[in-house]
Amino acid sequence: MIPSRLIGGRYVVLDGLGRGLLGQVWRAEDRLTGRLLAVQELHVPGMTPAEHAQFRERLLREARRIGALADPGLLAVHDVLSDCGIDHVVTELVVGTRLSEHVASGGPLAAHDAADLARALLRTLRAAHQRQLVHGAVRPGAVVLGDDGRIALADVGLARAAEEAGVPVHEQLGPHDVVAPERAAGGPATAAADMWGLGATLAYAGATEEPLSSLVAALRTEDPAARPTADEALAMLGRNGSSRGGTSGRPWRRIWERLRP
Repeated sequence: MIPSRLIGGRYVVLDGLGRGLLGQVWRAEDRLTGRLLAVQELHVPGMTPAEHAQFRERLLREARRIGALADPGLLAVHDVLSDCGIDHVVTELVVGTRLSEHVASGGPLAAHDAADLARALLRTLRAAHQRQLVHGAVRPGAVVLGDDGRIALADVGLARAAEEAGVPVHEQLGPHDVVAPERAAGGPATAAADMWGLGATLAYAGATEEPLSSLVAALRTEDPAARPTADEALAMLGRNGSSRGGTSGRPWRRIWERLRP
């Protein structure tokens, strides 16, 4: 714990939450409002001053898009600031665990849980893509499984903002963070690349039974134009209802209740 550290003269660091896409993530308290938030350091080395200014502007653009969407499946961005020469992004805090950590410690999800998870993520990506908001780094480590039943995507827009400023973020992704082949070749973040990332994420989560296994195969098609959109993927799974009889409300709440000790 580093309780004496203050970021931007406002956010008091309480403890670490792990690593995000571009750097360490801290749990912090907003001295102005008393709210608990997540603050991520954004380490994007090698940028010129002009590229850095471009990165901040594009990051603010993505933050505005997330705010306008107001989707519970996306972590709301509260602030973008610089402290000691390092940019930081402040988002809402969802108490829970990352999908990558959950599977690493507890093994793959059951088929019906993986299907519920897929539907929740697909609905969020559908809403984002309809507003031309691209995640850019969909992966197991970006999926937050909230203790309150919420499923949310972290790091939205960070990869796109950084790469548009010349920083190849896809080269920094971890061992489970499989990227689309066109992204690995240096291509831009797109909705189709998000769908590949979702396919890799679901495969990691344990999507080995039908119809989810067929969807994963379709999402990981080599040709980006041949991959299903989020809307088409939902139709492949059955738009309404889960394999356990419905996905209304908070699907992870049901998964969490089945898996908790």
